[in-house]
Amino acid sequence: MTVLELNHVWKRYPGAPPSRPTLRRGWLALPSRQAGDPRWALRDVGLEVSSGQSLGLVGHNGAGKSTLLRLLSGIGKPTSGKVSIHPDTASVLTLGAAFDYELSGRENAYTSLLVAGFTRRQARGMLPELLEFSELEDYADAPVRTYSEGMKLRLAFSSVATVRPRLLILDEVLAVGDGAFRVKCAARISELQAGGTSIVLASHSMEEVVGTCERALWLQHGTVRAIGDAATVVSAYERAFYEAAKANTPVVGSGRDLPGLQLGANRFGTLEATVEAVRLGGPSTPPGSFARITSGGKLTIELDLRAETPITDPVVAVSIRRPGEESPLLDLTTRDAGFELGRLQELTVVVDIERLDLPAGDYKIDAGIYQRDWECTYDVHQEAYELRVDGPTGGKGVLAPPCRWRLAG
Repeated sequence: MTVLELNHVWKRYPGAPPSRPTLRRGWLALPSRQAGDPRWALRDVGLEVSSGQSLGLVGHNGAGKSTLLRLLSGIGKPTSGKVSIHPDTASVLTLGAAFDYELSGRENAYTSLLVAGFTRRQARGMLPELLEFSELEDYADAPVRTYSEGMKLRLAFSSVATVRPRLLILDEVLAVGDGAFRVKCAARISELQAGGTSIVLASHSMEEVVGTCERALWLQHGTVRAIGDAATVVSAYERAFYEAAKANTPVVGSGRDLPGLQLGANRFGTLEATVEAVRLGGPSTPPGSFARITSGGKLTIELDLRAETPITDPVVAVSIRRPGEESPLLDLTTRDAGFELGRLQELTVVVDIERLDLPAGDYKIDAGIYQRDWECTYDVHQEAYELRVDGPTGGKGVLAPPCRWRLAG
């Protein structure tokens, strides 16, 4: 059964109107800008999602993801083409967009259940489950205008997850929640999928897309760049992202190299913000490219960051991989952790990996800083730092957790 289908969908927005004369410029001055050309947000997009399938949307900001999600949610109509959506569809797009901020959380949740088609009696019966999942029982009677962004997310997601729709559409909203609630949301999404709910998920987290969705759609400038197996599409998207970072890297010999790093070789990015030093082991450890731990031990990584012009809430990422392998064994970002850096000009950020259960061997560490929407790579040090893990060498695989063999009984 098909729950979502798009056939040759185009979406155009009108251009900006010409600027008007102002008192500052003089009432008789001519407009400085003509009417802008219409902008095509989507160009001939086609896709199909069957019952129980999950589709991830990837692409840079402005690629058309938000426009597509709005059409899938029944907000607006395409300029041309056809959008067919199952009537039992729920979506979480802009946080709190459907809320009345003067009403309480309980009243908004009750209203959302009525809008979803439940009777008053059914909605009253479902409220306890909804509020329990959101963990907002103590704040249920406070007006939503007093809620933090994280609390609005809890209420919005809990409202649609409790309804258990046939099709669930999610924008990049889970990144706002704390780590524990994101895990809870992921578990509920898996539960809904097991029950036959189809998912359409837009996310800047490639790990989330691959882990949640079987298929992925890559949008670029409103057109479909690729659609297919999620891991394959994400891999192609990440390669293109990497090539763009290389293209924006200053030329070698520009005086921006750090010890052990060379622009265009193992260091890429615009350098509008930079990773000035990386310490593996903590503040008492001098900057360097090598660390040694025992399997199951703790690893602390410190990164000194600087921006010539202040940058708002960039994303810092650290990855651990085997030498020469493309896929990381561990990929950590401040965004996925819900940790905001605020206004960056010069600071040090620390990630404590409390337990690193890797098999004995040699590994490489990447460190980087990115624009908060992943649109731009500021500075990434690729396989620039070495980690040696000591321990038993008899096991194979990605992880080496503590374990023991025994006879039953």
